[in-house]
Amino acid sequence: MTAPHNYFASTYGEARQKFLATAEDAGAVVTNNIHPLKGPTGEELALDVAAFGPLDAERVFVTMSATHGGEGFIGSAAQVGWMDEDRYRDLPDNTSVILMHAVNPHGFAWLRRVTEGNVDLNRNFLDYAEPTPQNPEYDKLHGAICPDDWTDSALAEADSILESYVEEHGQKALNRVVMGGQFSRPDGLFYGGTAPTWSRTTILATLDAHTSDADHVALIDFHTGLGPSGHGECYIVGDEGEPGVEKANEIWGTDGVTVLAASGSRSAHDGYNLTGIGRELAPTPFYGNTLEFGSHPLDVVYRALRADNWLHLHGDLNSEAARSIKANLKEAFSPDSAEWRETVYTRSMDVWYRGMAGLAGL
Repeated sequence: MTAPHNYFASTYGEARQKFLATAEDAGAVVTNNIHPLKGPTGEELALDVAAFGPLDAERVFVTMSATHGGEGFIGSAAQVGWMDEDRYRDLPDNTSVILMHAVNPHGFAWLRRVTEGNVDLNRNFLDYAEPTPQNPEYDKLHGAICPDDWTDSALAEADSILESYVEEHGQKALNRVVMGGQFSRPDGLFYGGTAPTWSRTTILATLDAHTSDADHVALIDFHTGLGPSGHGECYIVGDEGEPGVEKANEIWGTDGVTVLAASGSRSAHDGYNLTGIGRELAPTPFYGNTLEFGSHPLDVVYRALRADNWLHLHGDLNSEAARSIKANLKEAFSPDSAEWRETVYTRSMDVWYRGMAGLAGL
């Protein structure tokens, strides 16, 4: 049997090759949604889908990798491992499994959190016919979060502003400002965009094609970067009263499961992908799970994202500095550690099968 750390790829191209080859060996029904742009070496980009089980299944279990492109390595590895270990042979009755590989292929290939338009896909599921949420505190801090210069002196000045904000308001307040999502600065972090992205449109079209006859749909969206290293927390984000929130522990259990129920007031939570998917699939009950694995301390993760943002706005992508920034970003979200990879892979399979069992029990 293949060691779990060998399911991890070193690049998007390698991840895609592993996924497609393993899907072919497993006899999956494969669909290739080709992205209009190319990767950094001119390679084809795609949101690839491998489907197992009946098309008209009553219960559909979905996994997505690379919502945040550079975080795609664990989700891809879990999808490849699930197929390679022949786990598709034990599907419950009336159940299909849909593997959506690299839902943000541009970000995965370019080692970026964001899509081709600097849009955070996990903030892009708003109803854009309505006014977008406001984040005035982000506007105030944008210049410090995303400085124009990436020199020691510029960073020291920017970090001083952010440290002063933490002293006055606390670290959690800064985290909410930065990670809560913003829709006013296209050149900033966690920008939700002004319209649905290619990835959002393709995700929803794929789900529509595979869930039209479903009575229940469950989904794992793989992420890295938050929490203690190697720990995998299940975040269930949705509106109060929705099936995914009400039945979260019935589907996913209670160990390492945090339920974040949004109230009726409009907020950036509306732009989260699983919240938006749940609304699109309604009235079909939807049980979404953001599986988040810790990698490095938050300050390391923040610095990697800020550096990458600066690089694509102001830097030279062919420079030695660019290579260093990209290496740091990859390490921030996919640590080069066999122990870390085996730990997160094992947890991925545990959550995957817990979810499938919970879905089958409905």
